[in-house]
Order: sequence, then structure tokens, then C-alpha cells
Amino acid sequence: MKNTIRHQAVDILRQISTSQSFAGELLDACLDANSLSGTPDGRLLTHLVYGVLRFQGHLDWIISKLYRGNFGSMDEGIKNVLRVGLYQLKFSDRLPAFAVVDEAVKSAKIIAPAQSGLTNAILRNYLRQSDRISFPSWKEQPAEHIAALHSHPLWLVKTWLNIFGKEETLALCKANNEMPPLTIRINKLKTSQEELEQKLKDEGFSYSTTIFSPDGIVLTDSTGPVQKTGLFREGLLRMQDEGAQLVSYLVNPKNNDNVLDVCAGSGGKTTHLAAILKNDGHILAIDRHEGKLTELRKEIERLGINNTQTKQADLSIMLPDTLAEKFDQVLVDAPCSGTGTLRRNPEIKWRIKTIDLANHTKTQTIILQNAATAVKKGGFLIYCTCSLMPAENEDVIRQFLSNNPQFTLAPIPEAINKKLINKNGFFRAYPHIHNTDGFFGAVLQRH
Repeated sequence: MKNTIRHQAVDILRQISTSQSFAGELLDACLDANSLSGTPDGRLLTHLVYGVLRFQGHLDWIISKLYRGNFGSMDEGIKNVLRVGLYQLKFSDRLPAFAVVDEAVKSAKIIAPAQSGLTNAILRNYLRQSDRISFPSWKEQPAEHIAALHSHPLWLVKTWLNIFGKEETLALCKANNEMPPLTIRINKLKTSQEELEQKLKDEGFSYSTTIFSPDGIVLTDSTGPVQKTGLFREGLLRMQDEGAQLVSYLVNPKNNDNVLDVCAGSGGKTTHLAAILKNDGHILAIDRHEGKLTELRKEIERLGINNTQTKQADLSIMLPDTLAEKFDQVLVDAPCSGTGTLRRNPEIKWRIKTIDLANHTKTQTIILQNAATAVKKGGFLIYCTCSLMPAENEDVIRQFLSNNPQFTLAPIPEAINKKLINKNGFFRAYPHIHNTDGFFGAVLQRH
């Protein structure tokens, strides 16, 4: 029983709710371990896990209306059994209703045998009463309406209502519940757009070109995961959202430039910068986590990069004096709430709390200040996040400029489409407007 797809979905959801693991990591491990990649069962497992995470708030609203007890104190495992079952009943027609209920009861008997009857009763009550379950009124309670019907934490909806207004918040939350485009970046160190498109076509992939990035391709249909192809193994492409690709064009390095990436992670933007430089110049990629730098070094080799070095360092403390005023461009891709990536990482919205924003802001301010010491006179400091929250973006920049008069806000490079530049001169990409992950970027110049 533990090997059924629905029980595996429940188990992955349990791991997500009890740890800081991401759905993508857990799904990849499960799919590989059970040889499910590219199979109908593998697609079903992915569909269930991401579907439940996207619509968890909506599902919980319904379950709480059908449950006579305190929903908050319900066993988390049973909650996930009910979520998976209810998601199938309401949003998926891949299995008959009686089979969905039967599978849920069997899963409940493994997780909490005493709750199997409750599981059966709630799901059968939904089948009988689904047309009588109502949601808060859009007119009278817009925040509660969006939170429950469109599955977002109430505090986050209220925050966005104050920032964006009713209609845009509604559009954003709807967009966050959609599947993101599967976007790859062409590695132009090894191939051209025309060559890669032909190879993708030969492999059975359908595609379109990205609107804003000159290096992106959106895969619209495939015969299997592109990561399992020879094209990926040969380093002709990398998985990367279009919005993330544009960050490298904010940096806009030129031949022979010396570039520092202070929060490099596994290297999506680092390796793109190397490609833009055509392996010219020099890049130093820094991260506090050696494990991420290990992954970056693997990518450097796979993608054919030879102008990039890595170094473990913690930007919450000062940079070494040897790096002071050495770089033409310094990129700070700051750790953040990730609220611009909820389509891709829906588990984030159920984890993040208001206190997290304050902690992120403190960290971002320190990292930006320390990174600034590495910028040459006349050089550029580029700050970006995948957050939609002004506290992590505009507010951080305003505070930094107030404390560092030697820096001023510089124009966004011409490589960035003007539709992505707001009236205050910042780079802004939104899921519901541009169909990319949400990103903020600012370019500062040292005088």
C-alpha cells in the first residue's frame, strides 16, 4: 500500500510540512528511486503534489466546513490524505469518485487507523454537499474571499491588497495557482538558438521563444524530461526561468570585465554571465554553502565555462580586504522570501510568516552593504530578489542609498525591455503580467 501513487503523494506532502524540503527536490528523488520519470504514474504523482500545494487553502476551507471538530488540531497526516482525496474529487477526473474515496481510506488506515472512518465520512459528505459549500463574499470580504477561494494565506493577501489593490491582487493569486512555463536557457558557449531548436525538434519537443530574454526557449510539449536528454548532459542548455535570465542582463558585463557574484548558489546567473561574456573577463562566484558551490563547479564543467572561479565566504561578515574595489560589477542576488516564485514553489506560501520578512530585510541590508566594498569607482552594484515585497526591495535600496551617498541609482541597461522597468527606475517582472517568476532589480553606480 505504501507504494501506491496517492500514498506517495501523501508522504511527500508530509515531508514538506515537517521540514524545509522543497517539493521539486522530493519529487525528483522519488521519481528517480522508483523509475517514474516520464511515466503516467510519475506525471500523476507530480500533478497531485503540486495541485494540493497550490490549492491547499481552498481545500482546507472545504474540509473545515465538513469537519465538526477543530480543523487546526487535526492530525497532519490525515489532513494530507483528505487534501489529496478532495483535490482529485474537485479538480481532477483521472479516477472515479468511489475509487478516490477508497484509496484515501486505505491511506488513512496506514497513517492513523482510528481516523479512517472520519476520512470516509468527510469525503462522502463532500460528494453529497459540494454545491452547498460557500466561500466569503468578494464584495464584502475581498481578502477572505481571495485567501479561501484562491488559496493564499490571509496575511499575505491583506499585504498585497495594500500594495496592489483588489483586482491586481486577485490576478496575481490566480496566476500563482497556474503551472509555470517550462523555460530553458540556451548555452551559447556551446550552441546557437537555431541549432538547439532543431535538436529539440528532432528529440520530439515542441517549443516557443521567450518574449523578454534573448536566450530563452519555452518547452510547450515533450516526450519526457529535458534533463534526461543528451542535450542537457552535453551542456547545451540549463533550466532557468525567463525572469531569472534577465537578471544577468541587469549586470550587463562587457569584455574583460571583472565580475563578482556574492550569492551564487548553484550558479544559474553565474553561468549565464559567463556565457554573456563568451568566456572572456573573469567571474568570482561566492556562496556561504560549500554544497552549492560543489553543484556550481559541476555546472561550470558541464557548460564549458573557463572564466569562473568559486570561493566559500559568508557575506553577513565583511569581505576580505583583497577584494575591496576590485570589480566592475557586483551582483547581489539576495536571499529572500521567494514570494515571486509561488507558481514554481507553492509550498513557500504555507511556510513564510510576517517575521520572516523582517529577518530577510536585515540579512539583505547587511549583504548589500558588505558587497558594496568590492565595487570599483565607476563600477556597478546590482541588487535583485525573487520577492514581490517592497520591504525586501525598494525599501532596502532606499536605506542603502541613504547610508551610502557615493552610490546613485543608475539607468536599467537597454538590453532590458522597457515594459519591465517601472516609473521609479527599477526592474520588475510579475507572474500575472509577464508570465515569468516575480523579480525585482536595481542597478547602482559608485562614483
